[in-house]
Amino acid sequence: MSRIPEETIQQVIAATDIVALVGRSVKLRKAGTNFVGLCPFHNEKSPSFNVSPSRNTYHCFGCGAGGTAIRFVMEHDSMSFVEAVKRLADAAGIRIEEEVWDANAEAEAKHRSLLLRAHREISEWFHQLLMKHKIAAPARDYLKSRGITAEVAKNWQMGYAPGNSAFFREWAAQAKIPESILVEAGLFVQADEDSGRRGTYPRFRDRLMFPIRSDNGDVIAFSGRILDPEAKTAKYLNSPETALFSKSKVLFGFDRSKRAISKAGEAIVCEGQIDMIMVYEAGFQNVVAGQGTAFTELHAK
Repeated sequence: MSRIPEETIQQVIAATDIVALVGRSVKLRKAGTNFVGLCPFHNEKSPSFNVSPSRNTYHCFGCGAGGTAIRFVMEHDSMSFVEAVKRLADAAGIRIEEEVWDANAEAEAKHRSLLLRAHREISEWFHQLLMKHKIAAPARDYLKSRGITAEVAKNWQMGYAPGNSAFFREWAAQAKIPESILVEAGLFVQADEDSGRRGTYPRFRDRLMFPIRSDNGDVIAFSGRILDPEAKTAKYLNSPETALFSKSKVLFGFDRSKRAISKAGEAIVCEGQIDMIMVYEAGFQNVVAGQGTAFTELHAK
């Protein structure tokens, strides 16, 4: 059995203009930096279908449908994954060389998929807490003090990590994500016996959360800002190095700004996430932020 290399899949996604693709079957209108229209996957009178050219993804807030250009072709045209990739690759002039199936590679891909699901689902949970839960009121107040609206917070899927560990465990149980995966993803920490703690505990507690994404928009890590000004801990805390995340290779916001950077031939580099978001929302989209480390050669590449 053969498979399409992950590198080729990402190349196909990057080469596909998702606005043009979706626009062939959905009437879209510009709304800020995104496009909206009536969802092709369920009946609706008010448009809740959102297409993001910077992320190269789509999402319907009505029925929950969403994903990359590949997913859109699969769902809209009733095609298999391989068929959809081949169609888009052909349109982009990309040659596909399939690999021979490898059991170890397949297991590794499934494990990576589980790590991505943990990040994606906890990011959605953090966001829901920020937008709706009373415990996140201090986080909402902080955002208001920085001039960040609810719309911007929603656009960047900002979130809130609660201070109570019980909230995390309840979420993890409902999401059915193994504790071992949460530790490996850097979301939980294995307690040091010398500290007097036992078991595991959440890495991020009582923090405003910023999801860090890969070049193609997957949540792969987080940066959390402490909200208590009296807390004797680092103001910002990032995810550790994991199988998904290497801080020397990832720039915050690059998944959105890569096209603008390519077009401008230069990039604005900010120190922090909030600065980057405010610059981007002000209309300067060729902007990124580091991860609390020096700007490296790998970042430049």
